[in-house]
Amino acid sequence: MKTKLSVLLVMCLFLVMLVAQGSGEKVDLKKVADKVTKAFNAHDAVAVASFYTEDAIMMGSGEPEPIKGRKAIEENQVAWYRAFPDVKIDTYRTLVSENYIVIEFSFKGTNSGPLKTPEGDLPATGRPVSVMGIMILKTTPEGLIAEDHTYYDTADFMKQLGLLK
Repeated sequence: MKTKLSVLLVMCLFLVMLVAQGSGEKVDLKKVADKVTKAFNAHDAVAVASFYTEDAIMMGSGEPEPIKGRKAIEENQVAWYRAFPDVKIDTYRTLVSENYIVIEFSFKGTNSGPLKTPEGDLPATGRPVSVMGIMILKTTPEGLIAEDHTYYDTADFMKQLGLLK
């Protein structure tokens, strides 16, 4: 009886360990990157934001301070779509490792709506822009984005808009 109980306890412990570890399958971060890009190009701010953790942090060029939280990230996406209704990103290279995704991309669109800035909205310039950039995304084990560091040449961006000489 004591041996059967010991075996049962060991089996239960083993099962608990298996459940705690999950299936052992890793999330395909390349697929995550592709889905984020597809949602961005579909102008679906809700879908884009859904790839981020609730407390995610987004930092990058043109942002005076980090954007914090899924809702703020969604609002940021809406502002970009308002400023550039035809915006599209093309990816050239996607690299993944343990918990990082790095995407080299181009951002193309026409500034047909007000552009949100820390000093207030700028009226549309009607000018097209095309800039290269890089995204460095830190992910959770579940494949959600916890940190987003996106960089592009803001001076070139502003020149193309006619806002900087």
